[in-house]
Amino acid sequence: MATFTLAKLIADWELLNTALQPHLTDMPYLKDKATELQGFIAQAKDMDTRQQDLRGNLQETVRQRQGLEKQGTKAHLQIAAILRGNLGFDNQTLLGFGLKPRRPRRKKTPADTTQTEPAVKA
Repeated sequence: MATFTLAKLIADWELLNTALQPHLTDMPYLKDKATELQGFIAQAKDMDTRQQDLRGNLQETVRQRQGLEKQGTKAHLQIAAILRGNLGFDNQTLLGFGLKPRRPRRKKTPADTTQTEPAVKA
């Protein structure tokens, strides 16, 4: 499947328009269509310029958004660290701030501490 870009289409249209101009005196019935094609060429170039401007604006907006995300994440992490430091890492109040408290450690029971000895063959 062939890929047609706007630049390729414009180039093709301009080539046809340029080649057609000297022959319009011999073929006056094409004059209206040639004028219409010139209008399409001008509009397409204008739209291509607008698209390039918008693409540049989009890239700048994405760059600014990424910077904002980085700053917001840094502030979030700093505040979370301060809250954990003041309240304690396992304080359940952290849930109210959208932070996960550290889960309490499981205490080992005496059954967990006894080790099974391997059976010795006699």
